[in-house]
Amino acid sequence: MKKSAMICSLGVATTLSMGIFAVTNPVMAESLLPLNRNTNGTSAEVKVKVTVVGQAPSVIINGPLDGSDNGDSTFSVEVIYSKSTQLVYELIYVNEDGTKTTYNLPPHSVSTGGTGDGTDRFDIDINNYGGKPGEYILNVRADGAGATTDSVRFTVSPFDFKFAGYEEKTNNPIIDFGKNSTVDYTLVQVFDKNGKAILDEPIKVKIDPTKASKVTLPFAEYGLTDGTYTVVATPYDKDGNIAGKNITHTITYASAPAPEVPNTGTFFAAMNLSRQDLLSTGLSLLFIGGFFGILIISKRNKSQKRR
Repeated sequence: MKKSAMICSLGVATTLSMGIFAVTNPVMAESLLPLNRNTNGTSAEVKVKVTVVGQAPSVIINGPLDGSDNGDSTFSVEVIYSKSTQLVYELIYVNEDGTKTTYNLPPHSVSTGGTGDGTDRFDIDINNYGGKPGEYILNVRADGAGATTDSVRFTVSPFDFKFAGYEEKTNNPIIDFGKNSTVDYTLVQVFDKNGKAILDEPIKVKIDPTKASKVTLPFAEYGLTDGTYTVVATPYDKDGNIAGKNITHTITYASAPAPEVPNTGTFFAAMNLSRQDLLSTGLSLLFIGGFFGILIISKRNKSQKRR
């Protein structure tokens, strides 16, 4: 009985040793181990098969960063991978109501023989995948046994505008939308401090994908007083659909000052004439005075001859 117990213990110890050996060596281990004896004296053999797989593939998205805001329709992707043969990508657009649209990008083969380690870099233009600004999710998966996945969530919001100065003489504000390839045009409206729309109709601005698109707001034409106003721009795509959220900025407006009027202390000062007006008026009066003077002299001469 003691002998059987010793043989059993020896069998268990041998099995554990083989298992540890197999785990520390990425090979397939197969062994026939005598573990016990039957009551009839014959040996019992158990077939043990241990399979150990090498290091699993791994992927890490290094760009775009999770939670980042990309200011253009094209952005760069950088993925660090190891023990991989192929990388599979998904680009997911998340609408404001939470609905998702998934785009399967072409897979990238990163190793032709066995597995490889390295960095995969390429650019994505969202115009090839719906072309809408907003929230996106990028998934990458290392294909094969023990495949792993990494994911980042980011925003593409290239549409915006900035204040670009004032128009001469009128002081009308100028706004610049820059260049953009995701927005076809925008409608611009101006609101006062009470939220009342100023313009009779929104201004339609065509957005150029290759150069800056600017527009001058007709504040002076609408007789707006000095103060702060809110400018709202709504982006649209080529099909006339709203292509993103409204962009809102405030602008401080100061109307153009009235031209200076010289105070001559005479009758002409009360007429609110400029220097140029005074000069023109003076020359006109001089011409008229000279003309009537000639007429008077001519009449006198005729009168004297008759006498």
